[in-house]
Amino acid sequence: VLGAHYTVGAYLPYVSVDVEATVSAANGSRARRDSASGLGDITLIPGMLAWKSGSWQYNALLPIVAPTGSYKTDRLANPGLNYWSFDPTVGVSYNNDKTGFNAAVYVGLEFNTTNQDTDYRSGTLLHFDGSVQQLFPAGSGFLGIGAEAFYLDQVTGDSGAGARLGDFKGRTMGIGPVLTYVLPLGKDTLVAELRWLPETSVTHRLDGDYVWLKFI
Repeated sequence: VLGAHYTVGAYLPYVSVDVEATVSAANGSRARRDSASGLGDITLIPGMLAWKSGSWQYNALLPIVAPTGSYKTDRLANPGLNYWSFDPTVGVSYNNDKTGFNAAVYVGLEFNTTNQDTDYRSGTLLHFDGSVQQLFPAGSGFLGIGAEAFYLDQVTGDSGAGARLGDFKGRTMGIGPVLTYVLPLGKDTLVAELRWLPETSVTHRLDGDYVWLKFI
């Protein structure tokens, strides 16, 4: 399509969330903690275009996040967000087959719909994601060691009757390590990846750590 490789796909995550919060008021403060786990919101990718030129690849994709995860208004922790998101994204990656070095950077603009249960619409998010990694021979496959960083900035304010705190624009960034194992299996390849991303600077968002374990 348009001279590019065309891919369609979907991600179904299993999510475990642990949230702690303290609310301060005139009569004192109250701490609350909540945990939840289960299938999260499915990400649908109806189309991704990839143009390849030597060690370089240029991507354009449209992830769509559907509100399939469990959500309740009286919980702090929810596996699902209870609204649709559309995240047109472009990126460029470099993969050197001879040295085992690879790097990638992506930029996207995420548009969110309204959470109908709370009448709250989160603003549009501009996000940058970048990673570098070096692959080493390990057994029958390759072990990758690297790092990933991200920056997310809310460029439009929150809205709706539930947005009692105004536009409440959020911002966050983080950086952390990435471990990957790549196992060639004939014409196919198995990839296992562990990422830990602690947030280093957070404004108007929950502050914490993200951990991903992925199998592809």
